[in-house]
Amino acid sequence: MVNILLVHGAIADGSSWSGVVPTLQAAGHHVVAVQQPLSSIPDDVTKVRQALDILEGPTVVVGHSFGGCVITNAAHGARNVKGLVYVAAFAPDEGETVTALGEPFGRPPSAQFFVTDPQGRVTLPQDKFVEYFAFDVDPVQARIMAAVQGPSDAARFDFVSGPPAWREFPSWYVVAGNDLIIGTQLEEVLAERMGAKTTKVAGASHAVMVSNPEAVAQAILEAAAG
Repeated sequence: MVNILLVHGAIADGSSWSGVVPTLQAAGHHVVAVQQPLSSIPDDVTKVRQALDILEGPTVVVGHSFGGCVITNAAHGARNVKGLVYVAAFAPDEGETVTALGEPFGRPPSAQFFVTDPQGRVTLPQDKFVEYFAFDVDPVQARIMAAVQGPSDAARFDFVSGPPAWREFPSWYVVAGNDLIIGTQLEEVLAERMGAKTTKVAGASHAVMVSNPEAVAQAILEAAAG
């Protein structure tokens, strides 16, 4: 059995993995979901690396959305990583930014609705969160997710990524088939570039781990068994 470290994305928190965790635990794995500060990518990377460093034994590191950028940097050079799983996630190479990754594909339909507050923190209006981030999630649950979303620093879009862990460790990728936040086409390109074993969940929103927890859990279990 292995450790599984779950890393949430921006405008989210660790509870986004609540549908996935029981399946992983039932398989006998030790599961930890990190709660990131979302104050900056470096702060998030530090938090995740601290959580990774205290885990003894082989560890699968899983990132959703901006969590993919975080694990790409946090898992670099780690002694205990068995594999990486990207779930509808960014996976930058060294020197790349999230903004640059998305440019060839145009702005996703949700981009115009993000709001930056006077402190430089980004959120989606709650109705737009449900419409674009979690349209295939149970409506009650989607509204809860919108209400508890974690404001994130706007500067993370232009964070310059360091040496990528996906060049060091085996990788898996779960593509959300109708992602209106990152974009399904970008996810497919990133998965192909890293040579990841890929699962595509047809029609799934960006919140694929909430709407399709079993599909995401199975991909993680494959990485754990790999």
